[in-house]
Amino acid sequence: MIERWMAAGGEPAASPFEPSTDVRWFHRELTSDEPSLETSSDAVPSGSSVPVWMSSTDEAPARVVAIRLPVQAARGALESILGLAAKYDLAVFDALNRRVHLPLDELAAHANATFWPGGAIQAAVAGGVGGLLAIGAWLLAIPVVSGILVVVGGFMFVMAVYTFVHESRNAVSRRAMGEEMSSDD
Repeated sequence: MIERWMAAGGEPAASPFEPSTDVRWFHRELTSDEPSLETSSDAVPSGSSVPVWMSSTDEAPARVVAIRLPVQAARGALESILGLAAKYDLAVFDALNRRVHLPLDELAAHANATFWPGGAIQAAVAGGVGGLLAIGAWLLAIPVVSGILVVVGGFMFVMAVYTFVHESRNAVSRRAMGEEMSSDD
């Protein structure tokens, strides 16, 4: 779909995508944050100088935002683009490398890849502190304070356990997929 659209000239107004206010807000924030970027969009220009977060929500939707980046583009501009794309859960097509990036999926993959051991240590410490807090509050038995501390400590402990279970399942499934891929070769 992207290749046919690009072959036809890649005009934003002729894009095959569904219109969305998220694309419109992305374009507006990007041109506000990075005014030096060369962008084009089918978004209706807004003459408003009100910050994006204070604007009304009845803006016209847009389909696509095309951004021309020089090869030596500043890292800050790339981070702004990918950060805003993640904020609005948008896909980013890199025409030079002919790849579609899904920033939220890439951030999740990075978080999973960097969990062991640093994140595991943090989760264990938070869970241990939460467990100790809950036990200590239970033993103190101060009517209202203990109840609140038991709930908070218990929540921290349960979330740490959940984090370990979730990350362990991800690690096992990645390992199984890796073994499956190597047996297919």
